Amino acid sequence: MNDFHLCKWRLCGPALGHLWTILVGIRQTLDQSSSCVAQNFWTTVEDPVAGQVQLSGLYLDCCESDDLVVLIHGLGGSAMSAYVQEAAYAAVLSGCSALCLSMRGADGSGEDIFHGGLTEDIRVALAAPVLARYRRVQLLGFSVGGHLALKAALDGVDPRLTAVAAICPPLDLDQATLAFDQPSAYLYRRYIFAAMNRVYDRAAARRRFLTPARIVRKARSCRERDAVTVVPRFGFRNPEDYYHRESVATRIHQLATPALLVAASYDPIIPARTLRSSISKASHALSVRWVDHGGHVRFPAHLDLGFGGPLGLAPQVLQWFSRA
Repeated sequence: MNDFHLCKWRLCGPALGHLWTILVGIRQTLDQSSSCVAQNFWTTVEDPVAGQVQLSGLYLDCCESDDLVVLIHGLGGSAMSAYVQEAAYAAVLSGCSALCLSMRGADGSGEDIFHGGLTEDIRVALAAPVLARYRRVQLLGFSVGGHLALKAALDGVDPRLTAVAAICPPLDLDQATLAFDQPSAYLYRRYIFAAMNRVYDRAAARRRFLTPARIVRKARSCRERDAVTVVPRFGFRNPEDYYHRESVATRIHQLATPALLVAASYDPIIPARTLRSSISKASHALSVRWVDHGGHVRFPAHLDLGFGGPLGLAPQVLQWFSRA
């Protein structure tokens, strides 16, 4: 395991973690001269409870590319989240095709809900015929999407998977939930819950097997919310059973696919203390970059992770992918 610490600025601390987390990203648009074709992506998951569940996304097809980068959002996000779109733009600029994938229901369709270990959506998306031509696949996930990317590698979702990168991911879902439920994270929790509630309301209106939205909206902590959403929907005994069975932390020593973890030292949502124990148990397949000047999935435009090439989070990750 390679643990490399970055701190090029004298001013760093928890306050900067909050600052970078709340900065609004600038949505990039594809250069009209690009040979990449943007199109809607659709496929269907066969679920034992829900039946057919439709997945959606945005597929950016660079016709000459043999490489596909799949972008996975975090809780409250979707394929259209700014941080996902920015990374897709960087992938296209590097010559790769990109799939911005919405996990089930995250697009607001009301199809279903997902959880932090549900890699079946990624497996099914990669099996879509339109993606069959790619020889190499990389996953780039943000926050819970980063946890999903790492777990997808552990679950062996596709034989073409050559590398994964996780940006500010939880590793131990129990420890991450304890931290996120602290009073200090109240504003973040309120913001993310509001986004999740909008999506959940639509799913609960369509899917009668889900807990009614009026009950879910009463949850004041992540653990309470998981107890009335993820646990009954996916058959876990309780939140602790969910966290133990699905956490990457319990299997990180088995990681064989090259993986990059980028974490902010002062992340207010996924604190560093919730990661260090799991990282210490990881296999040598995991490389780690700690960044002092950044927040939750937000970093300066000139970020240098030491991989050469263009600066910035996504360009640096893509440079690492090219070497993995």
